[in-house]
Amino acid sequence: MEIGLNPIETSQGVLILAAVVDISARKQAEEEAQSRRDEINRLTRVSLVGEMAGSIAHEVNQPLGAMMANASAGVHFIDRGDVDAQRLREILAAVVSDGRRARDVINNVRATIKKGAVVRPNVALNDIVRNVMHMVEPDAAVLSCELKASLAEYLPTIEADPIQIQQVLINLIGNAFDAMRDMPSANRKIEIATHQDDGLVGVTVRDHGPGIGDVRGEQLFQQFYTTKEEGLGMGLAIVRSIIQAHSGTIKAENAEGGGARFAFALPVSEGTSE
Repeated sequence: MEIGLNPIETSQGVLILAAVVDISARKQAEEEAQSRRDEINRLTRVSLVGEMAGSIAHEVNQPLGAMMANASAGVHFIDRGDVDAQRLREILAAVVSDGRRARDVINNVRATIKKGAVVRPNVALNDIVRNVMHMVEPDAAVLSCELKASLAEYLPTIEADPIQIQQVLINLIGNAFDAMRDMPSANRKIEIATHQDDGLVGVTVRDHGPGIGDVRGEQLFQQFYTTKEEGLGMGLAIVRSIIQAHSGTIKAENAEGGGARFAFALPVSEGTSE
């Protein structure tokens, strides 16, 4: 019920007009409309998961591969009698960390298709970049690739799913690794930078590979388009879907001096600065 009280000036003095309205039908209509909006949002997220299925093997394969490599190293040390407790502790800690990463990717997919509105926390973009750089350090070492970071200070926070933004960065950095495999080791450098501009915060990932050639930037993000012999053509399509789901934008271009540059930007939240 909705009750309204209003004073009215009359010849007999001030009277109070009371209105009692049954708003059950209006409330029911509002709830039904909200339910339909939630269902549309869920179906949109299900569609996104359908796209993500093409690259989920890639996302999970990286931490699983690291777990297998670390576990094999631990077994090798034990078999040859070289049992260093501290070394084994570090190996097991790395296995646990990679296992959590794989679990987070799967849990993120499950959360995406659950009913209800998506609740995204306020996160610091620089923290996500630092975490990803730590994750990919072993791959960079294997490829003799230098990772350089230039992180802007006092960035505002963003409302985002940190696991999905992490996946975006891992994909972009992984593509940069692939682009530079045949380059001289002195040229294998990846530069990652964060910045703020006009209500947006963004990240650029620049490599020093052969560049994207004559391919239009938009074509790179199409499903099933790939320049790799064994590629599925889903990685960058997933990247774009995630960024667009966060109301952001992404672009690709050839960088001055050679190489390719990928940049995405996301709207800032009302949260505090880093």
